[in-house]
Amino acid sequence: MIKIPGLEDPDYRRLWLGAACNQQGMSGEHVILGLLVFQITQSTAWVGIILAVYFLPMFVFGMLSGAIADWTERRVLLRRIELAIIVSHLGFAALLYGGLSNLWMITALTLALGSLRAMHQPVRASYAYDIVGGQRVVAGLGLLNLGSRSGQLIGALLAGWIMHRFGGAIAVLALAAGHLIAYVMFCRLRSAGVSAVTSRAPIRQNFREFVDELGRNRILLMLLFVTASVEIFGFSFATALPELATTRLDLGADGLGYLHAARAAGGIVAGLILTFMSNFERRGLAYLAVLFGFGVGLLFLSVGDTLILTLVAVGFVAFIAAASDVLTQSMMQLSVANELRGRAMGVWVLAVGFGPVGHLELGALSVWIGLSSALLVNGAALLAIGLIVALTVPRLRQL
Repeated sequence: MIKIPGLEDPDYRRLWLGAACNQQGMSGEHVILGLLVFQITQSTAWVGIILAVYFLPMFVFGMLSGAIADWTERRVLLRRIELAIIVSHLGFAALLYGGLSNLWMITALTLALGSLRAMHQPVRASYAYDIVGGQRVVAGLGLLNLGSRSGQLIGALLAGWIMHRFGGAIAVLALAAGHLIAYVMFCRLRSAGVSAVTSRAPIRQNFREFVDELGRNRILLMLLFVTASVEIFGFSFATALPELATTRLDLGADGLGYLHAARAAGGIVAGLILTFMSNFERRGLAYLAVLFGFGVGLLFLSVGDTLILTLVAVGFVAFIAAASDVLTQSMMQLSVANELRGRAMGVWVLAVGFGPVGHLELGALSVWIGLSSALLVNGAALLAIGLIVALTVPRLRQL
């Protein structure tokens, strides 16, 4: 019988299911927000702007969210964040139902939801490490990623299908229902975990200590810069999906849901593979392969002109993106002392916070030279970054 690392722990199972329900909401938000904005503006540049607003809090609050994750009880923080998301979704649904939605209201809600997501990421990842420990961190995060991507798959399909048939308000309420399940799961968490931090300093001291750590930890600093570059040129491909669905493929909300579902499916495959790598040690070499794979995937996406080819391309890019997330999260947490892991995840969130630059860049390029050419440029940029890192950062291969 195959033993899946982590699942023997009841709290890990609750975290896994809660993360899946949380991420269905995040994926559904991307579908709903992206389509609403594209319908209002008919502009991929504006889709890039709204996604930039969504991810901006990760840059602004990245290191602060990590310091908070090390300062307070992670299980309690997960519950409070989940409750705040539910309240935000209920307010969003009420505005859509009352016909009060406009571009600026959507932008404000996007900023609020993005702020809550920025806090949730480091808490979830560091609590998973608390449960499974450093020896099994890749497998533990891989399995958690599998749950998250499964939730994203359901959320994308559900949001697209419901929005197409019943409108945005009902679609948002469906997302809120998923978050309610996540809240219940997080309320049932019992243990702090075998690797949990036993002593907590005041948040100001936490923040100051980690600024010092970032200044002297060259591996962590290098991972910050490389991860930020991948966010800018790689993860920004999500900006292209509304135009791909509506213009290139002539589909509606359900079509956009299919593309986001393919995105989630690629992540599920990556999570399945990484789940069984409990003693995986060649993280640096694997990450270099991810950089090159990301570039090739975007080149493929730039030329796909049918639904099948586009779904395959999106799925492959998402597979690489999910592997990138797991590898960088594990390498960052392993590069610092145990009491700094929450703050290390804050650095990861900070790197993800550079994503708005990429969404704005891809949106502007698509207006200037066309969407296909914009994807081609970003794919070539990632191939160049992979080559530069392989030649100039030999220490990465040793991680």
